[in-house]
Amino acid sequence: MTTTNRAFVVGVFQDEAQAQQAMNDLMSAGFSKDQIRYSVRKGGSGITNSLENLGLPEDEATFYNGEFESGRTVVVVNTRDRQQEASQILSRDGGYDYASRSGQTTGTSSYANTAGQATDYNTQAEQNVKLREEQLRANKQSVETGAVGLRKDVVSEQQSFDVPVNREEVVIERHAASGQSSDTPIGEGETYRVPVREEQVTVDKQPVVREEVSLGKRQVQDSQRVSDTVRREEARVEHQGDVNVQGDDTDMRDSNINNQ
Repeated sequence: MTTTNRAFVVGVFQDEAQAQQAMNDLMSAGFSKDQIRYSVRKGGSGITNSLENLGLPEDEATFYNGEFESGRTVVVVNTRDRQQEASQILSRDGGYDYASRSGQTTGTSSYANTAGQATDYNTQAEQNVKLREEQLRANKQSVETGAVGLRKDVVSEQQSFDVPVNREEVVIERHAASGQSSDTPIGEGETYRVPVREEQVTVDKQPVVREEVSLGKRQVQDSQRVSDTVRREEARVEHQGDVNVQGDDTDMRDSNINNQ
């Protein structure tokens, strides 16, 4: 296949399955659905006018229309900066264009063009489309939110208590004597001394353990609600021509190439 200074690349395929494979490979390579359009013969008018509106000369548009009228599938890829890559993908999957015509056979023709979104399906070429959606995932990270410290302060207070003490007292008693004679002469200056004692209280201080205070951590489980906006992909069926599409909850949109 050849590349030009046009903003699109055209490929023709012998059957629709080849065209579907080419479109899947294009999307895997990074081409978006909006860049790809394909036309398959399922009734309706030709595609000559639509091709000429893209800028194709009359002879090329006539060629591709002939391929289309003969039952071939035409794929158009809308790209200006990746024409070589798109052409290689189309050729690898069996596509040909006006310049090469390598896939043309007598009485049949095929057309490939990138200019729109193609999601046409039929019972003979079943396609599986993977629909994706975004799901929320919560990640947890341990962060320090504060700290608790434990220290000791000295507090002074006055304490009083009573302590029992003993002391000695002097007791003097007089008793009448018997009146007997005594051999001891009367003396002068005699003194009798009786020591008197008492207990005195002294105070000292000694530290003792009054109580113990422990500082530690424990795990407490709680829940926190998170929310965000997520996206999902939904299937949308597009058809061209007179096609009977059956299915539940199907969003239909016409993708006839004549409406370009």
